[in-house]
Amino acid sequence: MAFTRELYRLGFEISPVILCNGVAEAIPGGMLPIVALTQSASFVTGLIGGAINLTDLDKYFCHWRPVLGATMVDYDIAKYPFANQTVAANALLAQPLRVSLMMDAPVNENTGAMTKLVTLSALQAVLQAHANLGGTYIVATPSIIYNNCILKTVKDSSTGNDPLPQRSWLWDFEQPLITTTDADRAVTNFLKRIDAGDPNKTPSWTNTASALGNTALGGSVASSAEGVIGLIGKLQGAFGI
Repeated sequence: MAFTRELYRLGFEISPVILCNGVAEAIPGGMLPIVALTQSASFVTGLIGGAINLTDLDKYFCHWRPVLGATMVDYDIAKYPFANQTVAANALLAQPLRVSLMMDAPVNENTGAMTKLVTLSALQAVLQAHANLGGTYIVATPSIIYNNCILKTVKDSSTGNDPLPQRSWLWDFEQPLITTTDADRAVTNFLKRIDAGDPNKTPSWTNTASALGNTALGGSVASSAEGVIGLIGKLQGAFGI
């Protein structure tokens, strides 16, 4: 039971966030647990000082907990008009799911003030690089594991009564309706249809002449150009230019 409890704390309290692809692209499996970033500076400081305790989870740099308000399912009812009221009454629009975690980063025997500064500064740089590379996140909560999430904000949520400034940080994640993998799969399927010779009559495949409804547009370009040049010549003569 004690071992199971420690595994539970490690997965949901110590490292419930996993960076996927992005900065973790070169790592086997393409995943990087957040604890590898939050604990790195504390580990180095402990080695230099000759005192480090990584077996006691209470001494880790930060601890996480889910924040009230995470969504399991989220639909909006369509409000635009339909051909009949029966369809309109049953139309649901899926919305992105949201989940927030609170990261509590106190100063303890393994984490000094300078270690905290170095850790959070390095974490900020990694998160920004991860976003620029299109990386996503896995967010683990005791009830639901959210995949392919996007990190929207990380903001200070410390209370005014807390003697330690910037101790609590609120992480807001959103699970979009479509992922990069889904978009790539849709494009691949579309290209396969083209290779197979399936006809496509969507507006994106029409040319300018068809879009304007003039099949003779290509032949009339030259005559139109000549007419414009003649008009310019007449204007120059009229105004003595």
